[in-house]
Amino acid sequence: MSALERSLGRFSADYRKFSYIEQYANGSQDPPYTPKSAMREYRVLLEQAVLNMLPLVVTSVAQQLYVEGYRKPDSPDDDSAWEYWRRNSLDAWQHAVHRDCLTYGLAYVIVVPGKGSPVMRAVSPLSMMALYEDVIHDEWPQWAMEHKLSYQDGQKRSKVVLYDEVNAYTFVGDYFIDGVPNVDSFTLVSTEAHNLGVVPVVRFRNQLSTSPNIPPKGELEPLLPTQDRLNNLVLTASMLAQYASFRQRWVTGMVIPVDPATGKQVEPFNAAVNRVWAAEDPDTRFGEFTESDISKILEAIDATIKHLSAMSQVPPAYLLGDIVNLSAEALAAAEAGLQRKVSEKRTILGEAWAQTMRLAAVASGRFSADSDSLWDNRIVWRDTEARSLAATVDALGKLTQMLQVPPEALWERVPGVTSSDVAAWKKMAEEADSFGNMMGVLNAQAGRADVAAKGQDNAKPGTNVPGQPTKKSDGYGTPSDKQTA
Repeated sequence: MSALERSLGRFSADYRKFSYIEQYANGSQDPPYTPKSAMREYRVLLEQAVLNMLPLVVTSVAQQLYVEGYRKPDSPDDDSAWEYWRRNSLDAWQHAVHRDCLTYGLAYVIVVPGKGSPVMRAVSPLSMMALYEDVIHDEWPQWAMEHKLSYQDGQKRSKVVLYDEVNAYTFVGDYFIDGVPNVDSFTLVSTEAHNLGVVPVVRFRNQLSTSPNIPPKGELEPLLPTQDRLNNLVLTASMLAQYASFRQRWVTGMVIPVDPATGKQVEPFNAAVNRVWAAEDPDTRFGEFTESDISKILEAIDATIKHLSAMSQVPPAYLLGDIVNLSAEALAAAEAGLQRKVSEKRTILGEAWAQTMRLAAVASGRFSADSDSLWDNRIVWRDTEARSLAATVDALGKLTQMLQVPPEALWERVPGVTSSDVAAWKKMAEEADSFGNMMGVLNAQAGRADVAAKGQDNAKPGTNVPGQPTKKSDGYGTPSDKQTA
């Protein structure tokens, strides 16, 4: 079996799985069960009965994953390779990588040589797959395949780019996303060398496992049954609100009048707040059906959301929206589980980003693949944990005063401060030091000139005698080393 044939088959199978999860990620999943005989009114309620909480699960984690530096552990400044990050706008595109990884369990970044700077591009698992000899431990794949669209001759076709350790091969064939790929329809149209010595694709995984039986899994897949149960409960609540939330009245023992013109029965009563129902026949009886209690369903909805919160480690307040006057300390305690989860994601994703930056350094031509200096750098994450600004600054001030930690080393620990802010502060501090040093020299020179001038103008005749005590009233500039009051 050729690499292209195997890649197409694997990509097609993975695409079906990931596209199913994508429907839940964007709220377009199938609604609850619908009877074939359902009326239009029921179907409208069905469309409205989707309370999709899963995007919040991804967002609550993704918004706390922000890479803002790449540096050596003992250096406060970013490595020179950080410029490749900025040139490829990864400050923005990193969020697409993180969200894809959290949603599907996988994400990819392609790194290839470019003009002036390596090209670093985020790719969804809905557009790429990679095959590994050891799928658990291998850093680089044996080969990888990226799927794109092509409209040659006005027809929608599939363009496939197959990467190996030396080249990128481009094939064009029949569009196959909606069916089985036809390998025989693909023809090679171009070959482009990258000469990186490895397949230039970095894999980002949501979680690591040593079990060969556990495929990559995102944050949403284990929550799909809970989300379906939540939608069913919301549909039940909507039906109760529509059909059973009002008291229904009934009457027996009454002959319903018929309209002589149409021959149809006429409603005998015009119900209103200020009207009373009455009947001439003493056998007529009236009654009512009580409304259904919707509170039990609403409680079940809240309980299901709390189950989803516990399974995803997202604070219930995020999903229920019931945050009321919480202090920074209380909010930090509520987010403790989420912060532990975020810390794990940063560790796993940080290794993948470091691998990406090493490959970018090699693709730039400035470093060799076996350069030891590339392994010394680390990824720096922005601190997004909820803290009181006043308490944090007070604690940092005590570190400086009591433990003699340099203030500059603590600037990046201030909540909301970015690496750009720290760099600007350092520049301003250096400029202030240079200005202060210059003013100190000028003041010293001015002081010496002032002393000399005052000694010449104010010294009294006969007082500049070496070894003789002088008084303050004698003036300045006397050569005696003895002073008296």
